[in-house]
Amino acid sequence: MTTISSSSLPAVHDDTILRLALAAHLARYKGQSRDHVHSDLRSFLTWCHQRDLAPLAANWPQIELYVRWMQEVQHYKPSTVSRRLSVIVGFYRTCVIDHILEHSPADYVRRPPAPSTAQPTTDPVDQSC
Repeated sequence: MTTISSSSLPAVHDDTILRLALAAHLARYKGQSRDHVHSDLRSFLTWCHQRDLAPLAANWPQIELYVRWMQEVQHYKPSTVSRRLSVIVGFYRTCVIDHILEHSPADYVRRPPAPSTAQPTTDPVDQSC
């Protein structure tokens, strides 16, 4: 298992509160889940850094722009966009629970449509008679 520290995340305005928030959020996971959450957070933080945006100061439209960037620029599959958005929503929810933010900027971000994974059921009775 890889040990992940908040220092391995991109420096975003060298914000101590952000680093503590990231560490607190990552501490809620273990194993591969933690690795995946770390990767998704790193992607979001890199996107923020490239736009000179402090993640803890982000607002709803900026989170929407991140989703559109994943869809239209990166061409991620809907399942990938949905998963990465879920990580961001979870991070901001943790920030609210930990009293770092008053409310989450990701609460009302529209989820991208994802194809249904349910397989159609077939009737076990053959009705061809």
